[in-house]
Amino acid sequence: MGIEAAKIKFEAEKMKLKEEREQRIKEFWENGIPKLNNPEDVPTLPRVNEKEWKEYYVPRLIDAGAIPKKDLIHGQVYIGDHRNTDVARWNQETNKFDHMRYKFGWRKDDCNHFEDDDGFALFVPIRLGTEDDWNERIK
Repeated sequence: MGIEAAKIKFEAEKMKLKEEREQRIKEFWENGIPKLNNPEDVPTLPRVNEKEWKEYYVPRLIDAGAIPKKDLIHGQVYIGDHRNTDVARWNQETNKFDHMRYKFGWRKDDCNHFEDDDGFALFVPIRLGTEDDWNERIK
């Protein structure tokens, strides 16, 4: 088999694996997400178009226990899931979550609520946190 044929075969196998993975993810979401008790219970959020995200995935997260944006309290600490943290504080003024992350030292960063997908990592709040939870993140 020549190099070009091998590349074509490799790309075909790669596409097949991608389609299979996407199907498994869809089946997981269709079967219902288990109750979100801990940050690690939050499933990987798929990359889909805005309409599908808002109409299909957001309601399923809320049904599983994710806190909808309309129920957030300004200044309240929440426990949830984000790429960089599991503790964040809702800031109504910026319409985002504030969180502390370690990148060349501790620094404040922000992120969107899962209902406001902007193409970057989203925070999925699942329960109220405390000031101790917030302070524990930066020790």
